[in-house]
Amino acid sequence: MRIIRNIIYVLIFFLVISQPTFSQSELPAYKIYDMVNNAVVVILCYDKKDNVYQGSGVVINNNGYIATNFHVCKDGDRIEISHYNKLIKNVEIAAVDTEKDIIILKIAPNTLPSISQGSCDSLRPGQRVYAIGSPEGYENSISEGIISGFRYDENDMQLIQMTTPITEGSSGGALVNAAGQLIGLCMSGQHEGNLYFAIPSSDVYDMLDTSTKADTTTMIAEAKDTTNYFEEGSNASKKKDYEEAVFYFSKYLEKNLNDGEAYFSRGYAHLKLKEYKKAASDFTNAVSFNKENFVTYFYRGNAYYSMKDYVNALNDYSKAIKLAPGYAETFYNRGFANYKLRKNAEAIIDWKKAIEFNPQYEAELIEKIKEAKENDQNNDSLLKKP
Repeated sequence: MRIIRNIIYVLIFFLVISQPTFSQSELPAYKIYDMVNNAVVVILCYDKKDNVYQGSGVVINNNGYIATNFHVCKDGDRIEISHYNKLIKNVEIAAVDTEKDIIILKIAPNTLPSISQGSCDSLRPGQRVYAIGSPEGYENSISEGIISGFRYDENDMQLIQMTTPITEGSSGGALVNAAGQLIGLCMSGQHEGNLYFAIPSSDVYDMLDTSTKADTTTMIAEAKDTTNYFEEGSNASKKKDYEEAVFYFSKYLEKNLNDGEAYFSRGYAHLKLKEYKKAASDFTNAVSFNKENFVTYFYRGNAYYSMKDYVNALNDYSKAIKLAPGYAETFYNRGFANYKLRKNAEAIIDWKKAIEFNPQYEAELIEKIKEAKENDQNNDSLLKKP
């Protein structure tokens, strides 16, 4: 009986020591994931043609600062932050270090939980580390590895070499220690074979220094100045590059919603691109800021006419004529709107006015006037039949 009892004690002893144990500073992977998951986000960068570039980012403090790789955002003109079902569009650039490949973004404070800061001073080869990012669009995946060593790149910047796999989409994701603390920013595209690299987190937190931030913010502000967007849009219109014009006027209007001239300019570009519905919408916004500009009514009338909305086209041409009754083009266009609505007598009056203000229209319109008269006569004869 005593022998059986001793065997049971031995079995219990081996069962206990065979279970995984963790010190207070070392956590299992699933607990690390739970700690870090909500502080790692997807970075979406859109270029001027709305092509999207995706990477990962890390919320580094409760003030709304998010770190990622600069190369993720370098071709982007609009940046958004995605985290599962949450999409954050109001994103600013706070700091940039192109040599270290780091960019700090800013969202509203306390929007998302932040990650705990770890120390890079105590890192050693062989230490277990975890990477959390969104490889190939699979949001917030975790991978495990060890630190292989420390290397320097061509810019003499120290990098953490590791075995933790980093693939496309994981750029800018979190590299954490076994306590779930941020020790690095993962770099996709820097691997050779099974070797991968991360930027030490100390370089990231150093960028929150006021002086560094001020310098880079000034640089970004100069490049992204909204007044330049309006000038770029105007220049693009002059070159008849209307797609480019729409892009720049749209960027300008993101922060200048009360500029009627910008709406008019973008509307004109949409009109030239045959995007008539968008053009009409922009001209409507322009009218709300200036109801006395006959040109806006004229072009909105053109947009409606192109959409075969002849009633609204006629109304806009009439408003334009009331504000500026001396333009042949407006009478010319209103004549065609009347003609499409089978208002032949009104069309004839308008076309005659157009010829009066611009005799060059006579050769073209004389046949249309004759056609309108014949239509009227045919309509009259139909009405007189018993």
